[in-house]
Amino acid sequence: MNALKEEISRFRNWALSTGYPYGEWEFYYEGWDTLYAAVFEAIDKCLGTEIPPDLAEDLLYVLARDNECEAVLEHLVQRPSVLAQLAGLALAGAEKDAKWQIVAALGEAQLPHSADLIRPFLHDSDEYVRRRALLAYASWAPREAEEIALKNLSDEFEYTRIAALHVLHAVESSHLDASLTALENDPSEHVRCYVRELRS
Repeated sequence: MNALKEEISRFRNWALSTGYPYGEWEFYYEGWDTLYAAVFEAIDKCLGTEIPPDLAEDLLYVLARDNECEAVLEHLVQRPSVLAQLAGLALAGAEKDAKWQIVAALGEAQLPHSADLIRPFLHDSDEYVRRRALLAYASWAPREAEEIALKNLSDEFEYTRIAALHVLHAVESSHLDASLTALENDPSEHVRCYVRELRS
């Protein structure tokens, strides 16, 4: 695991040299290939074992940094046992860019208890994490997702309202038509546009 810590240290030093602590600019880091190799090796060594807290923190750190290419996310989808452990460990303190990728991966992974793993993220403090969690949840618990989506139609965040309509459409809700009518004059042009899209 020392290789991963060394690569993270290199990344942190590079990040400090840019003058910015965090952001999409991380995509331009030239050492991603070696960082990927280290994190993939670390993930694979976790198969069949319990992930130590310090290693989980490192894995979630790299996952959060890789929020553009999502290569770590894709690797985790293929290793659901590791993903399941990280899901539980991410709840308490992981960054939002790790959390939403965890729920996205859980939506794709073939885990019989994916709904149970996603459910806590539906109440996260971050709107984007909650939204991505609901979108992932709909595939595993459509009726519960429908109930949440109906409540979210009046949410203060416009993209949460859009996600609510998306879920109602995806689960073929009997409430979709009424929901479209309710939001056809929404203050947000984005919401109104999505209403028109679903009606077309």
